[in-house]
Amino acid sequence: MAKLTGGPQGVSLGPGYTIRTPGFTGTAELSKPRPAAEIRRSRVPQDGTSAFDEALAATDVREVQRVELTLKPMPTVAGTRSLRSADDRQEEVELEVPDQGDDTGVVVMAVDEAGVITWHLPEPDTAASQPVTRGAGPTKRFRIPAPQPAAPAPAAAGTRGLIGVIGRKILKVLVYPLLDPVIGAISKHFAEKWETAKRPYGVRTFSPAERKTPGAGAITAADWDRLAAGRALLFIHGTFSTAHSGFQQIPDDVFAKLHDRYGKRVIAFDHFTLSKSPRENIDWLLSQVPAGRELEVDIVCHSRGGLVARALAERAGSPIKVRRVVFVAVPNGGTLLAHPDHMSKMLDRLTTALNLFPTGFVTETLEALITGVKVLSHGALGGLPGLAAMNPGGDFLKDFNSGMPVGDGYYGVAVDFEPTDQGLRALITGKVADAVLDRVFEDAANDLVVPELGVYSKNGSGAFPIPEARLLRVPSGAGIIHTTVFGHPPVSERLLEWLG
Repeated sequence: MAKLTGGPQGVSLGPGYTIRTPGFTGTAELSKPRPAAEIRRSRVPQDGTSAFDEALAATDVREVQRVELTLKPMPTVAGTRSLRSADDRQEEVELEVPDQGDDTGVVVMAVDEAGVITWHLPEPDTAASQPVTRGAGPTKRFRIPAPQPAAPAPAAAGTRGLIGVIGRKILKVLVYPLLDPVIGAISKHFAEKWETAKRPYGVRTFSPAERKTPGAGAITAADWDRLAAGRALLFIHGTFSTAHSGFQQIPDDVFAKLHDRYGKRVIAFDHFTLSKSPRENIDWLLSQVPAGRELEVDIVCHSRGGLVARALAERAGSPIKVRRVVFVAVPNGGTLLAHPDHMSKMLDRLTTALNLFPTGFVTETLEALITGVKVLSHGALGGLPGLAAMNPGGDFLKDFNSGMPVGDGYYGVAVDFEPTDQGLRALITGKVADAVLDRVFEDAANDLVVPELGVYSKNGSGAFPIPEARLLRVPSGAGIIHTTVFGHPPVSERLLEWLG
């Protein structure tokens, strides 16, 4: 265990591992990962869930070392600078780890005492500083927000207000091959190849018996004939998700009623959410409709799936006519987490939400999130147009938000979340690494991922704002987040009220 004195110099933790904690005293201990058997016997928040273990294994990511960090702020005179983030709002520590070579990638996953997960990518200049241990070789450098205490002490005049309070965090060093034997090298096209292999396009029937079964209900020519016989109900999932995962929280009795109302004409659209834009998603969907067939549909959509729904509803001359759309936590006005500067924070929030509140097919969603981390880590942001489509300042939404109302109109479910759980409270209020996240949202109400107003407010399109009579606003006291909204009973009530 290494003692940290709070100076600017690096402290060696072992060959190739160095840490700098200016402004903080404490300890740092380098160790191997806990054995799987020990984790199963005594799983603590820093270990994450078994679903997370499975997702790491499925994406060929393994933990090679961990650093247990315990820090206490030093009493410093106000104005004294420590190692700070680029926006000068967060105190940071710097960790150097051995470069694994040209064929292996490295990221750091930080986990605090509440189980909050944040991802950290290598600094662009990976060889900027030399390792303390002679002959350790080249290193990669990571800047990580310092662990913050849960309850700050009162500040003395001229000093910081955290003196005497200790913060703890575990830094997990994760490695993975840069060449996947099936998908190929991590590059701009990696996400597309991954989705082709792991999350292929598909239109499927979506009955109560099969809706939670992966790969079930492949649509046939007879199904298209049946769908054309009357109005159908179409489900479109959100980012990182699938149809069988995205809507599994809808209660069975509610889903059965909807299925009966639409004469069993209920289908779902599985689509690429990382590597293709919403308009490209709809190009594929329309290519599957047999020549001469015309359908009329209502749509239930979640998150980015709402942009896919609008791409269909607002397309002139489409063989699929849209009467009504229910937007559930949809970034119609975008989300600043999809800005290139903040996209890794979107991954932080979704990873933490799934780790703390796992629902349904968590492992496969985490696999998609980890794939996004890999792509961002290697500067292949251009390979994520599906995520970039949600950037409120991006070209896609600027062009997209110029449509007109369709059919019976748009309906919305928007969520304001104020955390009550320890881990999510930590993520939101700044007691962990992502203190800047609420500044990203400019203090606007949000569900961890999507601003509440962005679901229904004016955005340049003639179809917005959505009228109050067509809205359900989930209040902050409900404790609902972006990934749990379909489990909120009033949402089911509105689905039954609005659809059929």
